[in-house]
Amino acid sequence: MKIRAVFALLFALFLFPAAVGGAAGLPDAEMSLGGIRLGDTMQEVEEIYGEGERVADGVDEWGGTTVHIFANDYGDSLRVSYRDEDGVHRVISVHLGVNDVNEYNLQPSEEARMIETPSGIHLDSTLEDLEAAYGYIPKPKCGHTAPPVCGYFYDSEDAEIAFYICREHSPGIRSIWLHEKLM
Repeated sequence: MKIRAVFALLFALFLFPAAVGGAAGLPDAEMSLGGIRLGDTMQEVEEIYGEGERVADGVDEWGGTTVHIFANDYGDSLRVSYRDEDGVHRVISVHLGVNDVNEYNLQPSEEARMIETPSGIHLDSTLEDLEAAYGYIPKPKCGHTAPPVCGYFYDSEDAEIAFYICREHSPGIRSIWLHEKLM
């Protein structure tokens, strides 16, 4: 009887990560990229990266509500998007690197390669690095391009962070995208 209970417990522990579904859970403390957290103000980001170059300014639907959205580039391959909340610009998304397979010839600067998550994941990190940092690799979601770009998605209660790899052009991560979950 005891042996059955032990096997049942082990079986449940091995299946738990597979039962979680599409995205794999991480603690909220891991939902940061280059020192930027969702909800930070534009001023807080500028204290780290300086004044960004505005590349987008408009109205969009976000979470079922029409809001004013801004996007700024902060140096090579780092884009931060903000939502206007009563005159305060708050971070809703941080993107580092290149997603498009057709831009395989673009190389981020050394400064961009040094931007990382709290667990040390950065551009050029590998799947082995992801597994070492987070304990497992979620099932990839791959695009319909040739060659495909595959995303590995981890989430917390309010955020998601995705790591994109195109194995034909680089063995490591080509881009990282941290963003709010839409309710």
